[in-house]
Amino acid sequence: MIKKLSILAFSILLLSCSRDDDGIEVYFNDFEAISAAYPFSDIQTDEQITYFEYIQSMPDFEDPADPTSLVYRNNVLFSFGEICSAPDCLTTFNNLQADAGFIVGCLPSYCFYYIKYQTQEENLVVASKEDLLNFLGEIDSPGEALLVARANAYYWAVNDKNSGAVKETQDGFELIVMQTVSYCLPFQTNRFHLKVDREGNVTIVSEEIAEVDENACV
Repeated sequence: MIKKLSILAFSILLLSCSRDDDGIEVYFNDFEAISAAYPFSDIQTDEQITYFEYIQSMPDFEDPADPTSLVYRNNVLFSFGEICSAPDCLTTFNNLQADAGFIVGCLPSYCFYYIKYQTQEENLVVASKEDLLNFLGEIDSPGEALLVARANAYYWAVNDKNSGAVKETQDGFELIVMQTVSYCLPFQTNRFHLKVDREGNVTIVSEEIAEVDENACV
């Protein structure tokens, strides 16, 4: 009877573990699934943020022949807090525009991502990895760890631990995330087990191929 129970316990342990001989081995019971595409509402900084926006920005020329016709087509992907109501404050905030971001994307086109936020006294942007780490300070929430990962070109699936999961550890966070590592011949996406420490340093623990198409390009 004891032997049967031992075999059963070992089988349950194996089922809770994802393993690849050359890739990732983690115990998913220790992880929480990432429940949102933009799980940043738990960001805590030294500054008292009253309003926050995570923005995708696409530079465009209204007249391709006129280099002075540059405009930025912005899409606010996520926000929290309450924006100021005074007209002058609103105008100042709305006119605040970064010309670069802490990550680029939107292939085969081009866009970048940045943060715009308000405190009681200022309107500010976060437009580089250095800005982001200074803005976040100590990484002490899952959303902050995921934002650091996003700034390093990682992304995740929602409510799918195999491709998007997080757990807190004594010295930071561990993540299961994805990254496109090749965009053409092959198009390849890998799955990563990362560590993000309290200072925002990212370490790859292990990785494995998640998807590959030898004949595809973006």
